[in-house]
Amino acid sequence: MHLTSQKVFLHEMTAVEPKTDCPHIKSDILDNWRREIVDVSKPCFTCHDVSENWRCLECNIVLCSSYVNGHMREHNQQTGHPLVISFSDLSFWCYSCDEYVISPVLHPIKVSVYVAKFGELPPDYHDASITNGDDVGGEGSSANPS
Repeated sequence: MHLTSQKVFLHEMTAVEPKTDCPHIKSDILDNWRREIVDVSKPCFTCHDVSENWRCLECNIVLCSSYVNGHMREHNQQTGHPLVISFSDLSFWCYSCDEYVISPVLHPIKVSVYVAKFGELPPDYHDASITNGDDVGGEGSSANPS
């Protein structure tokens, strides 16, 4: 059975398998990401809440989740920007696919948010293509991983 963002019920717990073939993840997504420094403490641009925010991968605006005031969902509806990353759990969501997504293309973004949030590289960090000269988050990272 192929699991693509299907819920799997295990003893009353729910696990989500992220979609691995999201057509909205483009190879040039890092160009947009690197335009602005990651600040995981940045408040929602609209309501200034800081409890659960997401960053748009297209325009870098930080807005709150549906569990707060839903400003990121409104942003998607107004702009069509599909991809966002959560500052809470570092998950990626695609509004167009209506699913959590994952891709090797998104790995540098996740690493830069991890570094901004925790001040160090993730324990499972081993991507030689990033460590050999590429800045972990480019200008998208507020911490120096070296």
